[in-house]
Amino acid sequence: MKLRTTVFLWVLLLVLVVLGATIGTIFVVFDRSTRDRVASELARSREVTLDLHANRESLHRQECRVVAEEPRLRAVVATEDVARETILDAVRTLAETLRAGVFVIVDADGSLIADSAAPDAAGFSLGDRPVVRDALAKGQGEGVWFADDKAFQVSGCRLEFGARVVGALVVGHAIDDEFAKTVTQHTGALLVVISDRAAVTPLPKGVGSSELGPALDAIRAGGREVSLAGTHYYAQLVQMPGYDGEHKVGYLLLRSIDEALAPARKIVRILAMLLGAAVIATLVLALGLARRLSRPIDALVARTRSIAAGDLRAKAIVGPTEVQDLGLAMDRMARELDESRQSLADKERLARELEIAARIQTSILPKNLDVEGLEISAHMMTATEVGGDYYDVLTVDDGCWIAVGDASGHGLTAGLVMMMVQTGVATLVRAQPDAHPKDVIKTMNRVLFENVHDRLEAERHMTLSLMRYRKGGSLVVAGAHMDAVVWRAATQSIEMLGTKGTFLAITDDIDHVNVEQEWRLHHGDLLVLLTDGVTEAEDKAGNPFGYEGVVEAIEPRATKPVKDIQTALFDAVTRHSPTLADDCTILVLRYVGPGETSG
Repeated sequence: MKLRTTVFLWVLLLVLVVLGATIGTIFVVFDRSTRDRVASELARSREVTLDLHANRESLHRQECRVVAEEPRLRAVVATEDVARETILDAVRTLAETLRAGVFVIVDADGSLIADSAAPDAAGFSLGDRPVVRDALAKGQGEGVWFADDKAFQVSGCRLEFGARVVGALVVGHAIDDEFAKTVTQHTGALLVVISDRAAVTPLPKGVGSSELGPALDAIRAGGREVSLAGTHYYAQLVQMPGYDGEHKVGYLLLRSIDEALAPARKIVRILAMLLGAAVIATLVLALGLARRLSRPIDALVARTRSIAAGDLRAKAIVGPTEVQDLGLAMDRMARELDESRQSLADKERLARELEIAARIQTSILPKNLDVEGLEISAHMMTATEVGGDYYDVLTVDDGCWIAVGDASGHGLTAGLVMMMVQTGVATLVRAQPDAHPKDVIKTMNRVLFENVHDRLEAERHMTLSLMRYRKGGSLVVAGAHMDAVVWRAATQSIEMLGTKGTFLAITDDIDHVNVEQEWRLHHGDLLVLLTDGVTEAEDKAGNPFGYEGVVEAIEPRATKPVKDIQTALFDAVTRHSPTLADDCTILVLRYVGPGETSG
């Protein structure tokens, strides 16, 4: 795919993704916040509806009580020989005055005396209705009646003539469209009075009665959102207070989600139009930008091909400043490539020399570790091609010389210091096998200090423990290096032996700190000598292997062959720190007594 096409497509994709994500985010935020607001307002509508219901109930109670105190009404009810027309006239007059939808009078037994809505009805019992029963028994009762497919909020009160209960009055008003309008005016929610799966009051415009039943079933099953006549509503069904009949009666409150979301959707439509305009502008911009960039880029491509073909001569690139800078960078790269060709041979030669130095270093390590009275196993691993660790075992009459040390740092210089020490120690002990270790240390220090500081002009030093072992199990130790770890066969315990001498090549005069000490090994004792690359090996969390790791690896294997112990200790170190930061040397020996050797 060409550059201009790539630029065009990526710019277009970026605009689409950014604006699309923005529009989507805005819509989601608006949608969620609007739905939360509608749900909150619907909950408030519920509280307002219940408050209005309670206020109406209070008003009806007061009306009932006022009418019940009317002397004419009490006299009509209490007098047995009053004409039927007189009773109906009184009932009709009072019902019209109150504009009551329900105006019913019963006697003390709950039998109907008169009903303003049914003048011919009389004599049948209404005592099983809760409102009538409570009015006669308690003096007051409230509830909801259904008559002629209408719901009435009613209040009942006892009629008394003197101290005698003569009957009860029930007064009520229809819960009709006026009540629903009042709720809508106060809360903005639509209200429908529901009985079972049908509406008692008018439904919202366009909603058919056949839609209402399934919607009510969904709401009673726990649903919160319904669709009626193509409009989405949040719905809440409130049980009508005071009703204790056989029907499922309640207030259905509806708030239109579509109406609430209309402003957000309008904003999204506007943003969509802006997206279309941005896409068109992007098309024009991307095409112009692609053309401007493609020509100098084509020139750069041709330049890279010429470099790949071996033409490293500088060539001018015409175009924007950035492209010209890139062309100059390519020319510098070509020059550096030419120079690198020449230096590559030098680096390869140096690598071969380092390889040779590493082979020399490993080749001078002792290969014969057979010493009478000792079992010995040793191994060294360098962190770079050439390391600074050193160990040696030099067999002499009546025992051997053992050396272990570490030149500071690692790399070629450390390797040179290590080889100086190896050569010097070997020369001195071969010349004087019975020399004192501290005398060898003194001579070695003077030679090493002169070579390192005066000739190499390097700030290096070396730790070294030099030991003269004799067949009886004694070790005379001089110099300073890491503590030796001893496992005592007699006590089955670990002991740490420190060195009290001094480092090499710190100063040319060490007489005041150059001391010897004697260690004693008994039959079966195990001596482990090592360098700091072992104890300072760190895991990923920076925790060092430490002497604790050394003891943990040695102690359970102390009676096994020294080769197994040395291998197990190295394995533990490499598991703890797979990539070594410093050279590691481990020398394990066991004293087995005169006449025995590691072979």
